[in-house]
Amino acid sequence: MMCRLQIPPVILAIAAVAAIYSWVVVAATPAYPGAIGLNLNALGTDWMVFYGGARWFFDGNLAALFDGERFTAYFNAAFASWLSMPISYRPWVYPPSYLLAMLPFGLLPFIASYVAFQLASAALCAAALWFGAERPNTRPLVIGAALLGPAAAINAGMGQNAFLTAALLVGGCRILWTRPVLGGAILGLLTIKPQFWLLVPVALVALRQWQALAASILAAAGLALASLAVFGADSWRHWLDLARASYADPQGRWMELGRMWGESIYACFVSAGASQSVANLAQAAGVLAGIALVYSGFRTQLPRDRKIAVLLAGTMLAAPHSSLADTVLLASAVALWSGGAAEAAAPLASWTLALALWLVPLLGPPLVSPIGRLTPLLILAFIGMTIADGRLGAAAILRAPRRRAAGQ
Repeated sequence: MMCRLQIPPVILAIAAVAAIYSWVVVAATPAYPGAIGLNLNALGTDWMVFYGGARWFFDGNLAALFDGERFTAYFNAAFASWLSMPISYRPWVYPPSYLLAMLPFGLLPFIASYVAFQLASAALCAAALWFGAERPNTRPLVIGAALLGPAAAINAGMGQNAFLTAALLVGGCRILWTRPVLGGAILGLLTIKPQFWLLVPVALVALRQWQALAASILAAAGLALASLAVFGADSWRHWLDLARASYADPQGRWMELGRMWGESIYACFVSAGASQSVANLAQAAGVLAGIALVYSGFRTQLPRDRKIAVLLAGTMLAAPHSSLADTVLLASAVALWSGGAAEAAAPLASWTLALALWLVPLLGPPLVSPIGRLTPLLILAFIGMTIADGRLGAAAILRAPRRRAAGQ
């Protein structure tokens, strides 16, 4: 029997207005970029990086891929008619294993590849949220909250890959409980964005899923070896050198125009005026907090979807770099939480906290929005609420048989 979902009307109204506004911003970008909100310059500016990397491989320019200045000049020349203004700096910062996944899209025209990737990755995310759901009655709510909100609009507008990241995290975890090796292997594919794989081993160790952990490591290694075979050892050497230099040089261009425009704890602290050393210490504390919270959440009797929500939110807390588009992970965490909350008639205060986290894309980035610097605190509060509510629910379930027995 299907139960009626109970969501406070004020929460639904605010969410609907925010979602409509976000998609209008995206729709207005080709003609009026930045007129009513976030200035995306043009649709798919981040997709240009992924598409450009694939095209440079096919055109025999792979050796120059990690030259950020030359790569940026290529965008400004090749997409001059598409951009509303020149791009300042847009280097290739992904491991070669990610480039391997982009190659099929490089065979299509730019716009076709952009649309195809967004539709395909959104479909994968929807499938991950649909199949294996603990509460089938809430699946439309969960998918809508994850794929129709501000985070999804920004991801689609930028041409980013957060739908794919969320699909791998959610899908891998849901498969994990029935097919550990397959689930672990899917989670291993997250190493295409290494900062988002960071807490996967923590969750698997907490679950004592040793087969899944081994499968995850082997899948990551297999993907790296495949990219090594296609692109050669120099691609990995150049990427490792670039990654090391990017994080080590606080005055570097990627630090200025990439990481500082992100949502990480580091970006929040530096934006608030903290020194580099303090920001790095805060980021390290965020990693440790993420490890502790994910391990704790996965060791409890939380419902599975609540555990996944904790992992999604903890991943964003710990990641040393994340973008506005990556808040799709936070939206997915809130979506999974909302499935249980709507059936259990959660209090307005809980819905308000969840809504605030869901609205984070409209509050950032922290570099230009002081309120956006509260994002790590919102993540911590949401994880704490999710774990606490789950424990209370589990305790109530355990007490129910005793009450029934006492009444007999």
